[in-house]
Amino acid sequence: MVTATKTTTQTANKNDRRVPTLVRLLGDLAGAHEDLLAAIDAKIAAMRTADAEQIRAACLQESAIAERINEREGLRRQLVENIMRGYGLSPTAARRLSAAQIAARLGGRSGEDILTAAGRLKELTGAVTRRNHVAQLIAQNVLRHVKHVFTAMTGAETSPGYTHAGESVACRPAIFDAVG
Repeated sequence: MVTATKTTTQTANKNDRRVPTLVRLLGDLAGAHEDLLAAIDAKIAAMRTADAEQIRAACLQESAIAERINEREGLRRQLVENIMRGYGLSPTAARRLSAAQIAARLGGRSGEDILTAAGRLKELTGAVTRRNHVAQLIAQNVLRHVKHVFTAMTGAETSPGYTHAGESVACRPAIFDAVG
């Protein structure tokens, strides 16, 4: 009798109506990551043209999308916990499961759908990471350049210049000092 109950529970779990909801949620997360890629691309384009207003708009859009992603991720965690509870897992154990482990527990078409959706999401998160790295490098280079310009304008460097022979050379006055 125990075996029959266990088999019935597993069959019910595999037909859990929340699984298609999880697959749709993974698709929503992938769509949000596509939107995030577009926002990062817009920010990079604005950085290339030094359009401060467009950079600001892209950053605001990125923040809104990131907030949406965080909200959806919280829903995904809750859904996985609830689905896996039917398999006798605690919420803590369910949180540690990878998509492949969830798919293996679900099996069949549901498992395949989870793997497909999770694979697409993984690909997009990698693309977001790479694109964000490009934006970070651009921002670092711009800041480095602005620092050098600011230093030249304000005369923040107080050390004198030297020739190859080690002789002291008078430094040019800072632009702000020269023009008042």
